[in-house]
Amino acid sequence: MKYLDPKADLTFKKIFGNHPDRLKKLLNSLQALNEDELIQQQQYLPTTEELEISGFTDAELRAYDKFWDSVSVERTLLDDRYQKGMEEGMEKGIEKGMEKGMAKGRAEGKHEANTETAQRLLAMGLSAEQVSKATQLPLEIIKNLSNT
Repeated sequence: MKYLDPKADLTFKKIFGNHPDRLKKLLNSLQALNEDELIQQQQYLPTTEELEISGFTDAELRAYDKFWDSVSVERTLLDDRYQKGMEEGMEKGIEKGMEKGMAKGRAEGKHEANTETAQRLLAMGLSAEQVSKATQLPLEIIKNLSNT
């Protein structure tokens, strides 16, 4: 009688490696066997035999391993490209945001400077029309400044 379970063989070999008679007695007592069916000798199967039992030839097993290795490599490359794309996108977004912010800041600064200039010109006694021409601010803003 032959038992084809390399995992069990490995376990039994670790437990009963130095006591083969005890293993035979244990296996015979656990199974209801006739006298002529009793286990007389045991042979441990190599763990690689499990793969053959499962239906893979050595070539099929190598091809299977190679396939999953290539899938793993491809997934790693894909994840790396995705991460790199995200980083580039973030850099471009930050750069664009900074450009917009700086342009807005310059415009606000220019407007504030023109408003201060307009207030000084009004204080010097120039008319609202003259101040509007000098600062290029709308006449309505100049009139609001002269009222305050």
